[in-house]
Amino acid sequence: MRTFFFYLLCFFIFTTIGYGKTPVDTTLNIPAPQFRMVDINGKVVSLSDFKNKTLIVYFWATWCHYCHKDLPMVNKVAKQYAKDTTVAFLFVDTREKSADYKTLVQKGMEKHNFDFHVVFDEKGKDSIQNKYYTEFGTIGIPTRFVIDRNSIIRYKYIGYDERLTEEEAAALFIRSIEDTKKL
Repeated sequence: MRTFFFYLLCFFIFTTIGYGKTPVDTTLNIPAPQFRMVDINGKVVSLSDFKNKTLIVYFWATWCHYCHKDLPMVNKVAKQYAKDTTVAFLFVDTREKSADYKTLVQKGMEKHNFDFHVVFDEKGKDSIQNKYYTEFGTIGIPTRFVIDRNSIIRYKYIGYDERLTEEEAAALFIRSIEDTKKL
C-alpha cells in the first residue's frame, strides 16, 4: 500500500512540474465549467462568449518554467488559427505568487511578442488565485483544454513533453483542435 501512494505521489509531482510524457485524454466528454474572468484589458469574459466555437483554454503562470517552454509552440498554433473564426484561444493566468502578476504578464507578453487573449483566474475559497484552475480539475500547469462548440471538454493536455519536438507537439495539438471542430 505504501508503494501505491509513493507512485501516486510521483505521478502528481511529475505532471505538476511538467516532466515526462504529456498525458492526453482523448475520451473526454465533460461539460466545461461556466466561468466569468476579467481579461488583461478589464473586460469580463465568460464561457458563453465562445458559444459555437472550438475554444482552447490554457492555464499558465508567469513563474512556470514549463509554461515558458510550451508557450512558443502554443503561440504558433494560435497564430495559425488567427483568421479562423470558429476557433478561439483563452490564456488563463493562474496560481500567481507575486502581487504584481498583472504587470509581470504584460511585460512577459511584450518581451516575447505574444498577442494572447489573457484572462486572470480569481481567488478560490483558499484565497489562492486558483478558482477556475480548481473548477476545471487542473492538477498542474501548463494545462490545455480543447472545448467543442457545445462547451464540452474533448481534450486535456497536462504539462510539457520535452521528448516531443515543437513541430510534433504542434501537430498533436492541431489534430485535437481539428478533430474537435468536426464535432
